[in-house]
Amino acid sequence: MDIPLNVIPIEPEGYHLLMHAIINGYKANVLVDTGASRTIMDLSRAGHYLASNQIRKYNKFFTGMGAGKIDTYVTTLPIFSVGSIRLTDLEILLIDMSSINASYALYDLPRIDMVLGGDLLVKLSAVIDYQKKILKTTTSTG
Repeated sequence: MDIPLNVIPIEPEGYHLLMHAIINGYKANVLVDTGASRTIMDLSRAGHYLASNQIRKYNKFFTGMGAGKIDTYVTTLPIFSVGSIRLTDLEILLIDMSSINASYALYDLPRIDMVLGGDLLVKLSAVIDYQKKILKTTTSTG
């Protein structure tokens, strides 16, 4: 399966990869980040996709690049879809992504709802083709 990617120039020689997904029936802007170990959602956007009782404190140590310990929460997404791939009961982390979204606003880019990290990239057997601007996966469902 080929999932279209938007290759967004961020600085003179930097790029970010964006794609669209559906979380519990709602559209989401997803940043593909091969350097992120876990898939995360913006805590401030979680209420758009989830009931608040689905969110609980994450009791393990979690850090982001250049930061100390981050207040982190965990939830299970009942349905996450990208392309024709539909995953159920996907555990993700939630953090405050306001600094990321503030940076995106400077470039007049859309708000990021989720960062797709290495955990999900491995699960999807994902390969990024920058020339064709697609994320290739051999996974059909989860």
